[in-house]
Order: sequence, then structure tokens, then C-alpha cells
Amino acid sequence: MTAAPCSRQLFSTTPVAQTKTIRAHRLPGELIPPYPYGERRLYKQSNRGLYGSARIRYGNIVAGRGTKTRTFWRPNVHVKIFHVAALGARIKTRLTLRVLKTIRREGGLENYLLKSKPARIKELGPGGWNMRWLLMQSQAIQRRFNDERVALGLEPKEVEDRDDLIRFALDWATPGALSLRSKDTLEALRTAFHGGLVLGNEDLESIEGVEELSDEDEASLLQQLEEADAAGDAEAETHAEQKQPQL
Repeated sequence: MTAAPCSRQLFSTTPVAQTKTIRAHRLPGELIPPYPYGERRLYKQSNRGLYGSARIRYGNIVAGRGTKTRTFWRPNVHVKIFHVAALGARIKTRLTLRVLKTIRREGGLENYLLKSKPARIKELGPGGWNMRWLLMQSQAIQRRFNDERVALGLEPKEVEDRDDLIRFALDWATPGALSLRSKDTLEALRTAFHGGLVLGNEDLESIEGVEELSDEDEASLLQQLEEADAAGDAEAETHAEQKQPQL
């Protein structure tokens, strides 16, 4: 009789890459320069995500007999997780479907956040501004900006090591206790601010319990948005043709 071959389970010694999933609305805003356009006073929920110019819209529903009923429409908001290679983390945030469409067109969240035109900065809102600032602290983005400066004939800037600050911000935005490294960074920051640094905001909106938008649902919703935009353009074109004077 021949002995049955011994089955062995192979284990890899390669460490698994660890990534953190942070909630963008938990980033420590006290460390970040103030948003140049200030917080939005209308639809304050948009301060905690990527809502673009979306707001609650109000109007009337007209019945068959001409009866008007006052109503409102909320923005089409979803939750999405993006992997940000420059930070080595995943960012979980609320965003509207139109912003998601723009992110896909720009080639990812990093390109969307880093675009520096005034219209984009205004579209980001305070939440996007915080994510943009954190992204700009990474060495990868600093090198990217230096490449752009060199291409324009400008002198590159020194690439600074701000990894401790980035790790602290990511740790702060992750549920749970701070790591020892982050606690040391916090103490150093408080010392630098002479004890005047106070972090924590109980008014931040929680996104617990909200289901993440899957890739399949995203593709379906973006297709519906494309069809709705095309139908709207066709209707506007037809309306414009009808308004043209007959010769």
C-alpha cells in the first residue's frame, strides 16, 4: 500500500498591506486652514460631504384641477468609499450622484480634490476642502506639484515629511482610540499651540448605518443620470425651437 500524500497548507510571510477606512467628516478641522468661502448656512448637511452645489429644492405639485401642494426634493445623496493611494487609506464620505459622475470623469477622487479652479474650490465645500488639505500634505502630492512647477519653469519646493500629521489626522477620523504615535503627535501639537488646541466636534453628522453604494448600483444610477440629462437637453432644444419666430 502506498501512503497517501501529505497535504500541506502553505502560508505566506508577506505582510498584508494595511489600509484605514476613515470618515471624512471626522477630520480634525482645527488643524486645517479655514475654508475660504465659509460654512454653508443653507442645507448644513452639505458641509460634511461632497455635495457640490446641490441643495434642497422647493416647489409645487399641481393636481389635475390646478390645486397646488407645496413640497420639496432632497439631493440624490449616497455613501461611497474611495481608495486614496497618496494617503494609504480609504475615505468614506457622502456625496451626490452628480459629484460622483464628476469624480469618475476627472479620473478619481485625488484629481477631483486637487483641481484648483475657483469654481471647483467653491464646489468642494468645507468637507472637500478638509480632504484636499490632508491630501496636499502627502509627499506624493508634494512631488506631483513640484513636477508641475518645473514644467512651468518654476523652482521646485522642498518636500516636507508630514507623515506624523497625516497619520494623526487619519487616526482621529477613524472610530476608536488614538494610537500611541497619534497621542504623541497630539501632545506635540498642543505644545506648539501653547495648550490652545482643542479637538472634537459633537455636531458632526454620523453616517453610521448608511449602506455603501455598490459598483453595480453606481453604474446603474450614473446611466439613469445620463439618460435624464439627455432627455432634459432634448426637451430644452425642442422648447427653444418652438419659441423661434416663424418666417
